Amino acid sequence: MKKMPENHLQPEIYVSETGKGFKRWLLVLLLFIVTFIFTFPFEKTLVGMTEKIIRSQRACPISYDKIELSYLFPGISFKNPVITGACFQKPGSDLALDQLAVTFAGPNFSPFGVRFKILATTEESHIEAYPAIGLSGRVIRIADTKIGSDIISTLSGMDLIAGELAIDGLVEIAENQISNAKLKIESQSLKTKIANIAGFLLPPMNLGSLVLLSEMDAGGKLFIEKLTLGAPNSTLAANFKGNLTLNRYNMLYSNADLTGEIRFSDEFFEAIPLVKLLLQGKEPTDGFYKLELKGPLGQTRPNFL
Repeated sequence: MKKMPENHLQPEIYVSETGKGFKRWLLVLLLFIVTFIFTFPFEKTLVGMTEKIIRSQRACPISYDKIELSYLFPGISFKNPVITGACFQKPGSDLALDQLAVTFAGPNFSPFGVRFKILATTEESHIEAYPAIGLSGRVIRIADTKIGSDIISTLSGMDLIAGELAIDGLVEIAENQISNAKLKIESQSLKTKIANIAGFLLPPMNLGSLVLLSEMDAGGKLFIEKLTLGAPNSTLAANFKGNLTLNRYNMLYSNADLTGEIRFSDEFFEAIPLVKLLLQGKEPTDGFYKLELKGPLGQTRPNFL
C-alpha cells in the first residue's frame, strides 16, 4: 500500500455529500408528516365539522347512525342515512337511502377551484352530483342520475308513476341562491299505475317516452323549451311549451303558463268519459287537441282551444 505524508488528506474527504444530506432531510420530513397524520385528530375534526353543518340545515335535516371517514378516496359516508320529509315539504314522508357519500373529486377549471362528488342511492334510484367551489362562484353538475319510482312517489306524494327518469343538469349558485339552472329529463319506459282520480278509476297506461328541456332563472321561473310525452302507440301523447313560476315551498302551488297539444286513445276515453264532454265542439288536428294550462299546478284545469 502506498504511504502518504502525515499532512496529506485523502481526496475523498473533499467530495460533496449533498445527495446524502438531502435524503436525510427528506426522511426527517416524511417522518414528521407521518407522525402528524397519526397524531392529529383528522377524523374527529372533519366529523365534527360535518355534523355542525348538517345541524345548521334546519329546513332539510338528515338523520344517520354514524359518519365514517375514507382515506383511500378522501371523503365521508353516512351509515343508514334518511332524508326527512321536511326537505320536500312533506313531513312524515321520509326517504331512506341505501348509500350517501361525499368524496373529493379533484380540481375544477370552470370555475377554478375544487370539485366534490355526492353519491346517493336507493333500491331504484342512483344520484350523482358534482358540486364545485371556485374563486368566481359555485356550480353543481348533475350527471349519470336515474330517479326511480320510489323517489318519484315520495316527491309527488302519489304512488302513480312507474318507470325511470334520467336527469342531466347544471346549476349555478351566487350568494347562496340559484342564479341559473339548465335541466334535461328523459325516460323511455314511463307508465302509470291504477289510480282513482276525482272518482274515476284510471287504468294502467303506457306513456312511453318523456323529454323535458328547461332552464330556470334567478327569480325561480322555469322556462320550458320542450316537453313531449308519449309515442304513436301510447295511451296519450302531448307537447307543451311555456313556463312555470316555481313555489320553492310547495310544488303544487307553482304557477303554470303552458300551451300545447294532446292526443287521447280510445282506452283513455273509456276510462274517463268526462274528457269527451270537455272536448265537445273541439276539432283535433292530426288527432291532437290544442289546449292551455294556466294557474297553480294543484288546481289548474285544461282549457281546450
